[in-house]
Amino acid sequence: MIGENAPGSPGPPVLSIIDGSPAQRAQLQAGDEIVAIGAARIADRTDVLNAVRLSPAGTPIAISIVRKGASLSLPVVLQTAPDEDDPLVATAYGAVRVDGSLRRTLTTYPRTAGTARRPAVLIVGGIGCYSVDNARDLQDPYLRIAHDLGRRGIVAMRLEKSGVGDSQGPACPTVDFWGEERSYETALRALRDDRHVDAHRVYLFGHSIGSAIAPRLAAKEPVAGIIVAEGVGINWFEYELSNLRRQLELAGEQPAKIDADLSDKEICMHRLLVEKEDEAAIEKDKPDCKTHNAYPAPATYLQEVAQLNLGDTWSKVSAPVLVLYGTADFVTARSDHERIAQIVNASHAGAATFVPIEGMDHYLSPVGTLQQDYDLRVQKRGSAPYDGRFSSAILSWLCGRERCFADSVVQAR
Repeated sequence: MIGENAPGSPGPPVLSIIDGSPAQRAQLQAGDEIVAIGAARIADRTDVLNAVRLSPAGTPIAISIVRKGASLSLPVVLQTAPDEDDPLVATAYGAVRVDGSLRRTLTTYPRTAGTARRPAVLIVGGIGCYSVDNARDLQDPYLRIAHDLGRRGIVAMRLEKSGVGDSQGPACPTVDFWGEERSYETALRALRDDRHVDAHRVYLFGHSIGSAIAPRLAAKEPVAGIIVAEGVGINWFEYELSNLRRQLELAGEQPAKIDADLSDKEICMHRLLVEKEDEAAIEKDKPDCKTHNAYPAPATYLQEVAQLNLGDTWSKVSAPVLVLYGTADFVTARSDHERIAQIVNASHAGAATFVPIEGMDHYLSPVGTLQQDYDLRVQKRGSAPYDGRFSSAILSWLCGRERCFADSVVQAR
C-alpha cells in the first residue's frame, strides 16, 4: 500500500507490503519512499500506479527508493494481478462504457445463490487514484466488504477508476468530480440490469467523498437504500477548515499557529476553488498555498465539490439511510454524520439511522482514539487491518430489510 507524501518528502511512502507480492520479493519495506520506477520519476502515489500500469509483467525494472535517508535501487519483476479466490463467492471481471471508453468492474456473487435474483450494493469509493483490484491484499476494505456481502447472499460491485488498472479513459488525476460521478451512475445502471440482481433491491454504499456521490445518484436512479460512512455532511469550505483545525490540534500545534494556518487556508482555497485562479500563479504569489491546496485530485474536481449543497441533496432523499461513523476518524467529524441523519429524518421521519463504531478510523480499521489514529497514519505513516465490525454493521442493517444467508457463512474464512 502506498501513502500520500508528507511535506518535504522525496516521494510517496510504502505503508505496507502484501505477503507473496513482487514488492516483498524485491525487499521493499514499510517506510521506504519511492522516487522512481524504471525511468519514470515518482511525485505521488498516482505516479506509482501509472508507472506500474505501463511496465510489462515478467520484465525486471528498478525501483529507486530512499530508506532512512539512504538512496537504494531494488530490482523487481512485476506479475499479472491474480483473480480473487474465495470458496463462497465468485468475482466476475467485467466492464461498463463511460464517455466512450471502458471501466473495469468487479462484481462479487454468492456461489450458492441459485437462480433467484439477489439484492445488490454498489460500492462508491473515496477521493484519489487507487485500484480496487487487490486480490492479494485480504485486508483491502472494499474487497472485504464485497466478499462479506457476497457470503450473506448480497451481490456487490466495485468500479475501477478511469485510467487505473484495466480501466481505459483519461488518466485518473485529470478526471473531474462530474466525470467520476458519471462513471458510478453508469455502473449503477449496469448493476440494476445484471441478470443475477433484483433491480428493485439495489443499494448504494458511499465511503468518504462517495458519501457525497451516493445521494446524488439516488436522485437520478431509484435505489432501495443508501449507506454512507466516514463522509462529509456540510459544505466543502467549512469541512476543510474544521478538518485542518482538528488535525493541527492533534499535531500539537500552538493556538496562534493554528489560527494563522486556518486564515491562510481560507485564502488559498478561495483563490483556487472560487476564483479558479491558476495553481502555479497562486503558489508563486503565496507559497504556503502549495501545501494548503494539495489535493489527491485535480483542481476542477475540488471546484465542483465546492459547489455542492449537501443539505439540499440529503433533504430530497426518501430511501432508507444508514449513516456509520468510526469514532477514531480524524479526517471527518461525527457531527457531519449526525447532521445527515437529522436532515433525512426531518423530511422522512425514521428513514435514517446513525450508528457509531467505537475506535474505527477513516480507513475502516480499528485503532482506538483520534490521537492514536493520527499518530499511526500521519506521524508513523503506518496502517492497520480491516475492522470486521464495519461489515457486521452494514449486514445487520441490510439483513433487516433483505433475505440474507446465515451469519455462520460470513465467519467461515
